[in-house]
Amino acid sequence: MKSKDDMQQRLGLGLKNMYLSVLEEPLPDDMLALLDQLDDDDKDDKDDEDDSASRSDLNEQG
Repeated sequence: MKSKDDMQQRLGLGLKNMYLSVLEEPLPDDMLALLDQLDDDDKDDKDDEDDSASRSDLNEQG
């Protein structure tokens, strides 16, 4: 009969191997498209914030 520590170690190694195999799987195309869309939205939002800050700075100087 295996000891509790041996079983825990085997379970831990099995979970670690499963996790590593999931990490190696490629992302589906629709997930990549969604991430690209979200990244583009973030860039657009940052550009809008930068433009607003620049206009605000000009108003304060004038």
